[in-house]
Amino acid sequence: MKRVVLLSLGLMVMSAAYIGCLPSDSGGGGNPGTGGSGPGVGGTGNTQGTAGTLGTGGTTQGTGGDGQGTGGSTQGTGGDATGTGGNPQGTGGDGSGGNPQGAGGNPQGAGGNPQGGRGGNSSTAGTGGNPRGGNGGTAGNPRGGNGGTAGTGGTAGAGGSSRGGTTGTGGNPMEVATPIDGAMLLGPCLRDTQAAVCATVNGGCPGANTADPALSGVLTTNKTITLGGDPNTTYTIVLHIQGEVESKNYNGGTDVNSSGSSPTLNGWRYPTGTTNPTPGTNNAYNVYMLRVTNPGSTAHTDYFLNSIDPPGVENHTSYGIDYTTPAAGTAGALTVKGTAKIQLVAADSNCSMIKNCGPTQNDGNTCAAPITLNNVEASSVSKNSTFDFTKPYNGQWIVLTVKSVTAN
Repeated sequence: MKRVVLLSLGLMVMSAAYIGCLPSDSGGGGNPGTGGSGPGVGGTGNTQGTAGTLGTGGTTQGTGGDGQGTGGSTQGTGGDATGTGGNPQGTGGDGSGGNPQGAGGNPQGAGGNPQGGRGGNSSTAGTGGNPRGGNGGTAGNPRGGNGGTAGTGGTAGAGGSSRGGTTGTGGNPMEVATPIDGAMLLGPCLRDTQAAVCATVNGGCPGANTADPALSGVLTTNKTITLGGDPNTTYTIVLHIQGEVESKNYNGGTDVNSSGSSPTLNGWRYPTGTTNPTPGTNNAYNVYMLRVTNPGSTAHTDYFLNSIDPPGVENHTSYGIDYTTPAAGTAGALTVKGTAKIQLVAADSNCSMIKNCGPTQNDGNTCAAPITLNNVEASSVSKNSTFDFTKPYNGQWIVLTVKSVTAN
């Protein structure tokens, strides 16, 4: 019996020793944390990008034991899809803003949500296990997307021509003669030398111009006006010419009308063919002239405004003139090329002028009937506000009003 008991005790001791040599049980590790499940949405235009969905941490509890339980350690990866409107790939839900090129608009792309997707929650450690949960997801790029490149501004439109008055194809022909409309030629009296005579210069009188008699003596008016229009087009300008002047005789050319009476005499004299009329040199009465020089030419065409002999005479008298120049297609019409230059000249060869004393002949000692011209064109009156058309002028004057312009 003792042998049996002793044998049983021996077997039990050996069994216990064998069991003591077996390895201990290890605690089971927690499940890995799940990464972020949604892609980060990039900025669109100036809208803020949205961060990825949070990664879920490992949740299974490791079984306690002698070994160290392994916590959830898988890194939660944030959404990495390209955000709409740009290149916002951010690990951990980096919603970087788009990089759209703004065409002249707001070029700044709005940054995404700077917070990346978080890592999974910490797993519960087993006995002796690793208490650290899965690593957090990589944080999003806190800086917003690069601003879009600014749009290039449009090219500025070409400015219009700075030169006024040029009439384009199909434009209003009246604009061709706008620069001459309302222009005046004046011969003012500077001091009286007789009741019906005055001086037109202070000091010495310039001499005769033998090469160009129309420019002899003092030029009480001498101005050049550039017309508008197309230089390749010929225009006819019809003028209404009004004023009070002394008479002058001219050689060559043709008078439109050699009859009538003051104050509506017609003094228009024009070239015959290409030969210009010229002032007579047998006396020193005043010259009133329009000299036309077409573009690209050195030649000129002269038209005279006070050729009223007959019926007027060169003596101590002055006359009212009021007439319209010939229409297009009529002999003596004022024809010009576009952009032509017109020189307006009032010249007194001996610097002594008949005053505004009317058409009654006198010996120079009587100024009987000064002329005030009625019915002067209202448009020309308004353009010469410093000239009083309602009173007799102390001297001589002519005003030009444009009535029509025709492209030939």
